[in-house]
Amino acid sequence: MTRFLLLLLLAALPAAAQTRVWLDADTANEIDDLYALTRALSAPGLSIAGLSSTQWKHSPVAEGNTLEASHHLNEALLGLLDKSAIPAHRGSMVPLYWWGRDRAAYSGAAYHLMLEARAMPAGQKLTVVALGALTNVASALLMDPAIATKIRLYWLGAEIRDGVWDKSEFNCLNDIHALNEVLNAKDLELFIMPTTVARHLTFDYAGTAARLKEQGRLGRFLLDRWDRHSPGAASWIMWDLAAVEWLLSPSLVESKMIGTPPENTQREVRAATRINVEAMRAAFWKGISGLGR
Repeated sequence: MTRFLLLLLLAALPAAAQTRVWLDADTANEIDDLYALTRALSAPGLSIAGLSSTQWKHSPVAEGNTLEASHHLNEALLGLLDKSAIPAHRGSMVPLYWWGRDRAAYSGAAYHLMLEARAMPAGQKLTVVALGALTNVASALLMDPAIATKIRLYWLGAEIRDGVWDKSEFNCLNDIHALNEVLNAKDLELFIMPTTVARHLTFDYAGTAARLKEQGRLGRFLLDRWDRHSPGAASWIMWDLAAVEWLLSPSLVESKMIGTPPENTQREVRAATRINVEAMRAAFWKGISGLGR
């Protein structure tokens, strides 16, 4: 009888609150995107509103349609994780327009991101994790500036040393105008994982391959991405994973408030200054344990 009453009480308890998240990535650009997305998509505390692809056409190694290549990988990953019900949206094939009254790069991703932010209940924010150029995020803000108050953005990009910004970095340069729009959005809550900090999170190939062999089709998919992109690379910097782990485990990151660059709207944003590399690696492997078998 006591056990029955306990079960009734547990059933009556409200479900644990989940963080509503939108993921945006240039997935086909490197190796680490798929690993970061796998971690985020399989995290029990997140409710994924959408997964969108962002362009990286200004990359010196870009070939063909960078947007479509990323979208294809996003859909493949959702299928492998049995999460095809999560909407996969195409972003813009081109960066923001740098002149004219209407500079947004319209896309399904920007439109649906805008709608998701608008739909957040009063006092709550949509958490956006952007792992590439900020084209889709900035476009959504240009389409409806009011959603800035309803978004909490985690972004991997820029180099920051002693509070000094350097925008000559891959994710910045693939849409510098989008970055400036985001920095100028004074009501937008912004968390930045600089590449100067994320670069310390590395995975070695041999250890990664051994662990992924235990993950079935998913493991083969992730390892194949490494083999195809950089065959023979003994290690890789898991840039994007550092940003995802910051969201999932804030205690693994030291951060501080810093001012925006002098050319942007003057406000403070939070930037990571140090990460617990070993703990992040352990969290990743624990988080994906058992997937894809």
